[in-house]
Amino acid sequence: MSNMKFTKQELKKFVAHYTKQKQRLEGELEIVNSMLSKLTGDVSNFGSIKPQVKPTGKLTAKGEKLKKRGPKSIWGKFIVGRLRARQKPMSYDELIADAMSIQKISEERKSNARASILNAAFRLRTVTGEIVTVGRKGRKEKLIVRTSWLNEDGSLKDEYSRAFKKIKGGKAEKVDMSTIPASLYE
Repeated sequence: MSNMKFTKQELKKFVAHYTKQKQRLEGELEIVNSMLSKLTGDVSNFGSIKPQVKPTGKLTAKGEKLKKRGPKSIWGKFIVGRLRARQKPMSYDELIADAMSIQKISEERKSNARASILNAAFRLRTVTGEIVTVGRKGRKEKLIVRTSWLNEDGSLKDEYSRAFKKIKGGKAEKVDMSTIPASLYE
């Protein structure tokens, strides 16, 4: 076979595809073995192979089933709820100010609230893919938008684009849609 060069992204896709295929086939083999054992009472002469993992769900790097994380923070729901309520892109400062007033948080605890909101926003961006940040070219500050507010090409839908322009005074950059993750927990 000739030497084939693949990018890291292509290798990742191939590994994911063949891992799913292996799990599917192991699941089917398990069903066949159980039927054979019910019909004949013995499967040992059919060369049974016990799958190492269950065929459903995502796997960790070690091949173990991915566990859901513990209790969820209230801040993820808060961020998504504020974006839905306002129906416009928001900055982190606006979210923190809303949290301070709505949740009645004292000024001494502002740094804790800020850290919690930033942490929850990071998780919403990188794990669940519910929100993304958009900004203007050449500018540092970005605004938070819901992923559902984006078109297929990564640009903001018209009503949100107008709101972004009103806030930032320019057009938002397109978001690379391939970088938005799907939820790991099905």
